[in-house]
Formats: sequence, C-alpha cells, structure tokens
Amino acid sequence: MPALQTNPISFNPNKLDLTLVASYDRDIKANIERVWENVLDWEHLPHLHSSSFNHVQLDEADEWGWRTWSNAGRTSHIELCVDDSQYVARSYQAGDQVSEIWTYLTPKKEQTNIHVEFYATGIKPDAIDKIGKIYLGLYEHLWDEDEAMMIERQRRLFAPRSPESRLDLGPLTDLEDRLPLTIQLKGGEFQIRSLNGRLIVYSTICPHRLGPLSDIDSDDQTVTCPWHGYRFNVETGQCLSPTSATCKLPRPPAIVEESGNIILSYQEF
Repeated sequence: MPALQTNPISFNPNKLDLTLVASYDRDIKANIERVWENVLDWEHLPHLHSSSFNHVQLDEADEWGWRTWSNAGRTSHIELCVDDSQYVARSYQAGDQVSEIWTYLTPKKEQTNIHVEFYATGIKPDAIDKIGKIYLGLYEHLWDEDEAMMIERQRRLFAPRSPESRLDLGPLTDLEDRLPLTIQLKGGEFQIRSLNGRLIVYSTICPHRLGPLSDIDSDDQTVTCPWHGYRFNVETGQCLSPTSATCKLPRPPAIVEESGNIILSYQEF
C-alpha cells in the first residue's frame, strides 16, 4: 500500500486550514547518512523516545516512507513521506489530519542542518504561541535523543577494534574490584561481570544497529537495547524480542584460569 495522499510530498495535499505555529533550526552533530537512517527508522520511536510515544505499531513501510498506528485501536496514525532532501510527517486522529510537519535536510560535512516547520489545523490566532512552544519543546527533546544515538552509532561503526584473541585480566581477587569491566577482543567489545556468584562475559554491542548492551537484568540473564528494544539472553546469545528477529549476540570469548590469573580467550573453541 502506498502513501495515503495522492501527492504525499506536496504541501497540504488534503487542502486543510493549516497554520504555521513554529519553526526550528539546528545543526545535528551527525552526517546526512546517519540522519536519513534515523528518519526511516520507525522502530526506535517507542524505545528511544518512550516518553513521547506510548504506542507504535507498523502499518506499512516502503521507499516512500512509513506509516505507524498511534493507538491500539488503530484509529490514529502517523505517516512519514520522504523526498531527496526533505520529509513530511502527518498525524491523524480518528481519520482526520491534525498536523503536517516538514523537515528540510542540508549536509554540512560531518554535520546536518535541519529546518523544521510545524503546521497544525484548527488553531486560533491567540493559541499559536502556546501550540508552537509545545512543538518546539517536543522536537528539541526528540532530536537530543536522536543526536546522541546517531553519534554513538557513528562511533561504533568506525571505532578501532583489538585484533587480539587472548587477554590476561590478572588474579580473580584483583579483577573482582574492577567489575563490571568492558574490554575489546578479536574485533568485538565485551563486558565481564559477576552474575549469581560466577563470571560471565557477553557482547556490549547490539547486533541489530550497534546499540549499547551494558546493563543486564540479573533475574532472567538478559540485556535489552535502549534504542530498539531488542532483548537477548546473555548465556545463549539468542534474541528473545522481537520474535521475528534473526540476529543474535556474537560468540563471547571463554573464561579460563591459568596460573591463578583469569584469561579471556577464543583459543578454547
């Protein structure tokens, strides 16, 4: 199914009484490639932006953009449509369009300038400033979260990785004072920590989009990516949620003891 509008990247294709309530300009500390990834990535909305989106369910996604349901009853939705250097998000409640938000992207070396225009329906003149401040506050917060994610993803994509396949962590008594400890080994990044009285080691990088997996739920031995909600069992590496995912955590190094020292090594496999 294509976008619902006949001309989705034309201004106001539904011919509504739209009012410009605010505009927003910002240089994002991420290149244009990371920004477009973020724009097309509807899946991060209920996780990274959990304080702003309480329900997100995909209806359709294709080259034109994506559409998600905004409530469990499927009476409201958001539709985002893209063009070469711009995109528009339209929100609907009970089938009626209530807003149209245009974002224009301009690459600036390793940064990206965004210019956003917020249009809303049924706005009285004396309410423009109030509604505009609500939009600006929301978008400032959303872009703060997005920018942090894009910066970290860029760092992880190009971070140098240790090629070593063996690491001596010293005596157990000394190591315990340093836990949890993040290390690099054989191109990966891992965390070693004590769980239920024994040492475990697992990847700190989500195989889905390189999100952080440092925090562990000791009750069920799982880690959850804060970017997209992917949850993994640290013992098996299996992705538990979403159930449709095919990715899994990379195989961790073995923990062995040699001459009183704790060794992380791939040579035991």
